[in-house]
Amino acid sequence: MVRLLVPVDFSPGSRCAVERGFRLLPRVERAVFAYVLPLGMKELEDFLEPGALEEAKRRADEKMREFLASLSVEADEIDYIIAEGDPASVLLELANSGDYDAVLIPHKGHSYLVDVLIGSVTLKLVAKSTIPVIVVRKPEKC
Repeated sequence: MVRLLVPVDFSPGSRCAVERGFRLLPRVERAVFAYVLPLGMKELEDFLEPGALEEAKRRADEKMREFLASLSVEADEIDYIIAEGDPASVLLELANSGDYDAVLIPHKGHSYLVDVLIGSVTLKLVAKSTIPVIVVRKPEKC
């Protein structure tokens, strides 16, 4: 049985890659989906309207619930984390916490750098994680 950390960005490509990855794995005991509010949100809090950071967290929580409801995956237990900070740093900390056997991550996220071969967060996880990182391409037809 496998305990997975599954970083997501709520994009359709992310959903398809996650579903594809789950089909490749043996029985998943626990899957923890993670979304990290990008670096700068906390630092910008003094410059935002009151409650903006809380609203961003609320929206991320709502999007995660919608994302999980749209997934077709099997696991004994599914949970999620909404965190804030530098995505690569937060995800590395989670991956290296000892709570997971592997990370399952799409090869690139939903960003403005659509021509990059592999996402920068994915590269950092592959380079610095102490556990295996399973990088999954989204299917051509998603």
